[in-house]
Amino acid sequence: MFWYHKTIFAGAVAFLVSCATPLSTQNVQDSEALCQNELAAIYANFPTARANKCQILSSTRLTLVIDPENKPINSSAWYAFKISPNHKGSLRVDLKYSHAKHRYPPKISYDGTTWNLLAKSKINVISDDEVSLQIELKNRPVYIAAQEIFSAAAHEGWVEKTEKLPFVSKFIIGKSIEGRPIYKLEAVTNLDAEKPYVVFVGRQHPPEVTGAFALIPFSETVLGGSDLAKKFRDKYNVLIVPNMNPDGVTHGNWRHNMGGVDLNRDWGPFTQPETQAIEREFKRFNEGSDKIVLFLDFHSTWRNLLYTQTDDEPTNPAFFTRDWLRAVDKRLDDDVYKFTREQSPNSGKPVSKNYMYASFGIPAITYEVGDNTDRKPIAIAAEIFAQEMMKTLLAQEDVR
Repeated sequence: MFWYHKTIFAGAVAFLVSCATPLSTQNVQDSEALCQNELAAIYANFPTARANKCQILSSTRLTLVIDPENKPINSSAWYAFKISPNHKGSLRVDLKYSHAKHRYPPKISYDGTTWNLLAKSKINVISDDEVSLQIELKNRPVYIAAQEIFSAAAHEGWVEKTEKLPFVSKFIIGKSIEGRPIYKLEAVTNLDAEKPYVVFVGRQHPPEVTGAFALIPFSETVLGGSDLAKKFRDKYNVLIVPNMNPDGVTHGNWRHNMGGVDLNRDWGPFTQPETQAIEREFKRFNEGSDKIVLFLDFHSTWRNLLYTQTDDEPTNPAFFTRDWLRAVDKRLDDDVYKFTREQSPNSGKPVSKNYMYASFGIPAITYEVGDNTDRKPIAIAAEIFAQEMMKTLLAQEDVR
């Protein structure tokens, strides 16, 4: 069984996140608290955590300063911290961003696995760069984060589970600056057949959790047991790199890797170990030993959209994007998952979309999911996008 089902997606998110060691079982108390007042202690020493400085204002109030890993930087101010109560009470936590505006509505969890939005009545936006949270403490620790915590270990858990499919193999294509493995999954059903590849990558930017929540069900639909998926895999191989920035995810970075570089501005220069791993992996497509026909890069932004080539730019397959998104639009109601297509010619900027189109002439698309899109529709839409992708490529295969 795959991890999600569109009717119970909230629970499925919890299942996916729980592929990693639950935060509640990690002994973060062994290291010093970031700060502590009479009511509670604050910890920021678990994977994905970010809270840089703390000021105690009273026995029931404190301020956390949230700094980026370096600057200049995109305004994607990630935060995550644990509150360990000394006793019950109401704690006010002010978040102060040093180089950004408040972006992500806080999520709350008592186990690091099941997440809910913090009630709006508990949030007071003081200014663009400061927000106050009122946290009701019980007899157990509580986690607060910008988005559901989806760690590098959770990605690895999904990779390990997916590798158990008989036609899927796992490989390490490189390592991050801090030595974390960068995994790929490759689905090949007939080693003797010369079949083109579709390629999916994700998590170049650590806070972009909703992009990961789309990549997983999209990939699982393509790797699934439906007649459509089986027929598709008879004609195409699948290559997936789900987490390109494991260091950034682990450190709770806003945007960059540990070299202070936006990986999605390094396609072409390839100055970082993470993008160099991709460059090495894709050499076979440059050399012609294997063929690639589609590239999708999963991200998050303010709303649901897809960045594509224009219809005037020739691609091979021809007009794939136009036909694919028309088919999706016929099935996906706006009241379930509204999305837009943003056509833009190749600007030369070293992002994945531009590099892959310039290098291979293929449809190269950035699949963006809204930060605050409801989680259930993310999975519904991803399944439909994947189904129509397969149908569109198979239809074009049939007419060639």
